[in-house]
Amino acid sequence: MWNRIDKFFGISQPKKETTEHINIAKEKIVISEDLETNLNNLQANLSDSVDFNSKDILLGGNQNYKATVTYIVSIVNQQYLQQEILKPLMLNIKFTSPEDTKKNIKQLVQQLPLPIGQTSFIGSLNEAIGEILEGKVVLFINHFDQAFVLDIKELASRSVETPQIESATRGPQEAFTENLELNISLIRKRIRDNNLMIEVHKVVARTKTDLGVCYINDLADQEILKQLNNRINNLDLDGVVDTGYLDQYFQDNWKTPFPIFQNTERPDKAIHNLLEGKILLVLDGTPFVSIIPTTFIQFFQTPEDYYDIFYVGSAIRILRLIATFITVSLPSLYISLVSFHHELLPTDLALTIATTRQEVPFPSYLEAVIMEVSLELLRESGIRLPGAIGQTIGIVGGLVLGEAAVNAGLVSPPMVIVVAITAISSFVIPDYEAAIPLRLLRFPLMILASFFSVYGIMVGWLFILIHLCSLESFNQPYFAPFAPIKVTDLKDSIIRVPLRLMGQRPHSTANQQKDRQTRKGESKDEE
Repeated sequence: MWNRIDKFFGISQPKKETTEHINIAKEKIVISEDLETNLNNLQANLSDSVDFNSKDILLGGNQNYKATVTYIVSIVNQQYLQQEILKPLMLNIKFTSPEDTKKNIKQLVQQLPLPIGQTSFIGSLNEAIGEILEGKVVLFINHFDQAFVLDIKELASRSVETPQIESATRGPQEAFTENLELNISLIRKRIRDNNLMIEVHKVVARTKTDLGVCYINDLADQEILKQLNNRINNLDLDGVVDTGYLDQYFQDNWKTPFPIFQNTERPDKAIHNLLEGKILLVLDGTPFVSIIPTTFIQFFQTPEDYYDIFYVGSAIRILRLIATFITVSLPSLYISLVSFHHELLPTDLALTIATTRQEVPFPSYLEAVIMEVSLELLRESGIRLPGAIGQTIGIVGGLVLGEAAVNAGLVSPPMVIVVAITAISSFVIPDYEAAIPLRLLRFPLMILASFFSVYGIMVGWLFILIHLCSLESFNQPYFAPFAPIKVTDLKDSIIRVPLRLMGQRPHSTANQQKDRQTRKGESKDEE
């Protein structure tokens, strides 16, 4: 009956080979000396892939020495394969006796002048499948129980471009890309130290994504590194396409709205953190690199702070912190002043606000909620639309909506000004991931202000600070150097002292060397 229904609707039954395919993929199968057996086993796993290809050749043009090259068409440079790999295999190998197949075939292949970076021999069909899926070419030879792997993959990737999110007016204008090897090269060319270690892990079972762990061996804390490796080994996911997956699985407190790890697309920022003894997670396929461990104050620091003189860097940092307070608190302060504490306002200002609110039908807290939600809708729509259209929607939409709301008597002009200042202040926060939870926190503060006035705002900020003090990033205090207090680290927190006075690495994060390197003959400034 079910077969008839499936046939009527055109539903095809699953092939029996599906179960065999899964079993073959899971079993440990050694490469056979019989070429046909190897190809049959390989096709049982990969024959359904439209871009899988195999090509029979004769080594040295000899009928007695058959071989087959297997590869994925879409991720292999086929022109390079034809000219630089297949041609030497078919023309340049010279056999002297029938025994060459077993005794000297490995040596004969290795002696070929193949212009490729990495070559190796493998003895397992499972390894061969993994290498093929990575974009490599695998050569199977008749009467030989190993396969020859040639690395000539050609994956589509962007070239190095300028940072799109973390833009800067000064400093390097390079950004990470989706290519792991290229990202590692951007790190390598800036740190020419033999202690720079890069470990590559294969994470998750299905995607088998390459994850690079970068650290300076004599700076990074070994206990943090051990914890990180344990979490990587215990990672249980079907696939991972961005470091955001890893951040959520690795964080100690998954209930917090604050990002526990910092992500950056700037190599210079990543290098700065490496030199402080921190660890980088470089995931293949994403242009963002994770920095661990992280402190909350890091989200308000940018590389430009260190490129400018300390007066400028300190002033801008203080401005960012003021903007953060405005982003979180200004709407709730407006609600509490207008609804409860008129006496705190100058008389002229209080009368002006009262006059403009005479025709508004909503209480101040509902007025603020309507405008803030509208602002977030405009912001989100501007992000999702194409670049030029998104900017137009954000600017024109905000102007038109604000003007229309005032003319309709739905909101007061002071409320529009408050919302505009709040929006502008949120753009000052340099880290986008940190700005999102800070923007959202103003809504519970607005609710507290509508019920308990200024006292509600104070209680809300108290809970926020307590929560920040309780967080950890890989067992390192998240709110350091303020909780616990680290006096030496205050030199690079709210303000930045001159570089010559920053002779020690942060004590807030565990590392092996507290003193920074100096040139020979120079003395370090004591704290």
